[in-house]
Amino acid sequence: MAPSDPQRSAPRSDALATRARIVAAAERLFAERGVDAVSLVEIGKAAEQRNRSAVQYHFGDKRGVIHAILDKHTPGIEVRRHEMLDELEDADGLTLRSLVEVLVLPAVEKLDDPDGGPEFLLLNAELVGHPRFPLLDLDAERVNRAGERLRRLTTAAAPALPDAQWVPRWLLVTGLLFHGIADWIRVGETLSRRRAAPTRDDFVGPIIAAIQAVMEAPSRKEKP
Repeated sequence: MAPSDPQRSAPRSDALATRARIVAAAERLFAERGVDAVSLVEIGKAAEQRNRSAVQYHFGDKRGVIHAILDKHTPGIEVRRHEMLDELEDADGLTLRSLVEVLVLPAVEKLDDPDGGPEFLLLNAELVGHPRFPLLDLDAERVNRAGERLRRLTTAAAPALPDAQWVPRWLLVTGLLFHGIADWIRVGETLSRRRAAPTRDDFVGPIIAAIQAVMEAPSRKEKP
């Protein structure tokens, strides 16, 4: 095999660096102003791209940019969830509570990711009910084996429900997860300055409890 040509590999490296700058700029702008208020041209300018079509060239459209942000962060969350599920299965500890923790805690850990972690969480919160880019649809378009594994195990551990009720349940769960974390991002620093201020764990605990309650709520056809 002929040795690789450094001049041929350089554009690929440059393209990856450009894509990374564009994604970082989009994360920041979406978190600051919202998805609908930011144009592809503005993202390109923030990423220091001279070509007005640079973002469109690399990602096609705004949906492509959003996918790139999700794909930047989701693999790490997937790995963490697989690790936690493996530990639970080895210890025969697959309870609904433990599975909700597997859903919540790896996402919460993104708060400590300096490379766009909090911005990624704020974006997810906005997309939960977004009319053009709903998060559940975006998730369905991407491969997320840890997410599918977690949903399957959680559904099995929760009370039996008609299939038609699982979509609204997961929509509620997703909203509780990301809106809860987003609220902490927005007000957590302010709250931490108060006497007897809540810690992050104090905030995360109720999110886990609320999600568990949604999963355990009886079918609407059952009498209370």
